[in-house]
Amino acid sequence: MDKKQINKAVRDYLFATAMTMFKYDGLPDNVRPEDLERMLLENGELIFTKWNDEYYIFQFTGAGKQNYLGEWDSYQVNNPYINCNAVFTDNDAVRIRNTDNAVSLAGMLDMYSELLSESYITLNMSDVNARLSFLISAGDSATKASAELFLKQVYDGKQGIIGSQPLLESLSVNPLAEHRDFQSVIELNKFYYSDFFQKIGLTNLYNNVHDRISATETTFTATSIYPFVDNMKKNREQAIEKINQLFGLDVSVEFTSSWDYRLKNGRNLTEQDFKNTGLFDTGSSEQAGEQAGEPEDNKETVENETDN
Repeated sequence: MDKKQINKAVRDYLFATAMTMFKYDGLPDNVRPEDLERMLLENGELIFTKWNDEYYIFQFTGAGKQNYLGEWDSYQVNNPYINCNAVFTDNDAVRIRNTDNAVSLAGMLDMYSELLSESYITLNMSDVNARLSFLISAGDSATKASAELFLKQVYDGKQGIIGSQPLLESLSVNPLAEHRDFQSVIELNKFYYSDFFQKIGLTNLYNNVHDRISATETTFTATSIYPFVDNMKKNREQAIEKINQLFGLDVSVEFTSSWDYRLKNGRNLTEQDFKNTGLFDTGSSEQAGEQAGEPEDNKETVENETDN
């Protein structure tokens, strides 16, 4: 795979992960949840409306008049597939934003897919170069072609062969210094994934230094993931409420299990939430007391005073 293919594969994976953030109930049959989320995540906003007695979601361009903030009061839609070339307003359409300022995830997806594809390419090159401990230089085109064939065979996992003695004699081989730091590339790749997941509201406690993750780290990680996804959820809930009022529907939206488990529908995660998973050492108060080594005599004195 070349870099473009790797980049696309990584972006598709990240996008598919983000697509599973919300689940909807009560949407009309003509409006699929996956289409709604795809358009919001890629474009940042859309409108929900009715056309020829069917519900649709459309991309749009601003139309009509602008207010003092420069926002348009109408939505121009041009969809030749259903012969829809019309202008909608807030009286017959509801604008749904991905965030308050209608920011899509396209930029974030592009950035992390680029970073991750580079780390995959670096890891692959390090792996392939581990098969060679030298550089090859050639003095003429025939020798160069033979050397390139040799390197291709090595890259393809075959035993490299140079069949001509004159060609072999014309090659110049220079030893390479040993420097194959696979671990640092792997850690960088893990960090990029962890950083992306955290930005879209999935707690991913990346840790490549400590043996255990403390309660402070889990609390910071849990609370730091709230703002962006909470903003996304708020905009969807507000739009769904308007849709229900305008069209008499009964639509609802909430986090899917992966996000709901971690975010508890907006409730702050507690230390107990992490203790219950059994995955992390949260440094409980009982452990702190035991580590402090409180004298047994003092404990008995306190108990006796209580009994009296």
